[in-house]
Amino acid sequence: MEFHTPGRPEDLPPFDTLWSRAAALAALEAGGSRNQHAYAGAVVHHDDRGGNEWRLARIEGGRGVLVGADHECDDHTDIEGYDPYAGPGWLPWTWFTELENKREQGFAYWWDGTEWARIAYPDLIDNDGLNLLLPHLCTAEAAVGRVLDFLDVGSSTEESREGSVLVHRVLGLAETGTGTEEEWREALDGVLGFAARQNSEYVAPEEDAFDVAPALAVVRATGLVKGSEAAAKPAGNGRPEGWVPRLG
Repeated sequence: MEFHTPGRPEDLPPFDTLWSRAAALAALEAGGSRNQHAYAGAVVHHDDRGGNEWRLARIEGGRGVLVGADHECDDHTDIEGYDPYAGPGWLPWTWFTELENKREQGFAYWWDGTEWARIAYPDLIDNDGLNLLLPHLCTAEAAVGRVLDFLDVGSSTEESREGSVLVHRVLGLAETGTGTEEEWREALDGVLGFAARQNSEYVAPEEDAFDVAPALAVVRATGLVKGSEAAAKPAGNGRPEGWVPRLG
């Protein structure tokens, strides 16, 4: 999949697809297979520790929000009046305030239950960073590659073939939402066991406890286990009067 620059709403897969992949990677991270994704409070957060990050939040009512910033594509955040949040009233304004008090966000996309949208960008924005931050979640194959890259698994090797099958199993359960807790436990155990055997800078057995329990807790909380319900942030009730980005 190719991204436009700047990004467009149609560049993104449907929210539930994006959520399932992001949540699956966060579950593996929680279990010990590091890949720079973490889950907490109805949000999956990706942070590469180099000034580039995004957050995907589930909002009640079958809606969602994606916000983020890439340090190479954030000059426009200094433009007076730039407001990526000029969207519907149900957006999570309290959460946006918390984010803006930490860092200006370079983009905001929202899912209304049917499609993605964002503000109409002024011509001076040539790239919002979406093409740099999201490609690894736009296909299942790319998501698998992300996990294996962090395990330093070479391509076209027996290890890559074994790892690909195992990670695809996790992503398949995530995207279909039909996996029972026992099926999830088995699939997560397969990937975490594989990860523990790899020789990678991101695998330090003396520090990392490869444990299915915290990974399983994430798939439950994110609604990936059959019959579970994902946690969601409350929807806003109209943009607060006078609310502008960067309140802090």
